Amino acid sequence: MNYHSEEEQVQVLKDWIKENGRAVIAGLVIGVTLIGGWRYWTSWQKTQAEQASLLYVEVMAAVVREEKDQASRLGQQMLETYPGTSYASLSAMLLAGLAAQQQEYPVATARLQWVLDNSGDEGFRQVARLRLARVLAAQDKPDEALALLDKTEVAAGFASLNQEVRGDVLAQKNQSMAAAEAYRKALADLGMDAQRRKSLERKLNSLPVPAPAGEAA
Repeated sequence: MNYHSEEEQVQVLKDWIKENGRAVIAGLVIGVTLIGGWRYWTSWQKTQAEQASLLYVEVMAAVVREEKDQASRLGQQMLETYPGTSYASLSAMLLAGLAAQQQEYPVATARLQWVLDNSGDEGFRQVARLRLARVLAAQDKPDEALALLDKTEVAAGFASLNQEVRGDVLAQKNQSMAAAEAYRKALADLGMDAQRRKSLERKLNSLPVPAPAGEAA
């Protein structure tokens, strides 16, 4: 479309603004609001993470000193105040470990179950399942431990650990051949971790050698 004078172009612009101005302004307001909201959200997340990290240091210190009551109080504060942070899952697993050391297995189970129910990180959930299997085995519940391992979809990087825990539970059940197979799979899936390799080899070599077929026990 050709406009024959500057006055005509100005008038067309005025008419367009009159017709569309409110929508344009509304769009600008919404855009500015979204940008401001996003900046507030990211700032809030950063603040939450920083505060959670400071609290996590306190939880770790209490666990290291084996101050059960203090660790439990600080850990519960973490779970209630910063449940969406990775520090909450880490704190829950620390508290589970402390409880397991003191043979408070129901407490350890509850902490690990919290991770399974609340963590958004699959790595944390994988670790929690493996530790929960060990807690079940420590309570002389090897069949429940194996059932948990069987229904767990093993993520990449956790195959070796899963097989090691399985081997430990099978060894507890005196199923040496099955335990040996699990340990061999754990070794096959292991990367460059020399320390774990030595540990797995010791476990494998310490298994009782089955008596030859037909030989009396």
